[in-house]
Amino acid sequence: METKEVMETKEKKLHNGTFIIEIQHRENTSWQGKVKWVDRDREQYFRSALELFKMIEHALDEEEKISQK
Repeated sequence: METKEVMETKEKKLHNGTFIIEIQHRENTSWQGKVKWVDRDREQYFRSALELFKMIEHALDEEEKISQK
């Protein structure tokens, strides 16, 4: 049987982040809109799908660094 502390640690590692993505325009075969990182209550606009994916990747990397401390 696992202790409560071990279970909480595993739960933290499994939770990467929650994002709400709002596509406002589709132009030049890409998306433009805003993404909200629910866990950190941050919102940012993006101009392309690639930029959106990079933002999410950066946020998840940031979250991982914080959770490793």
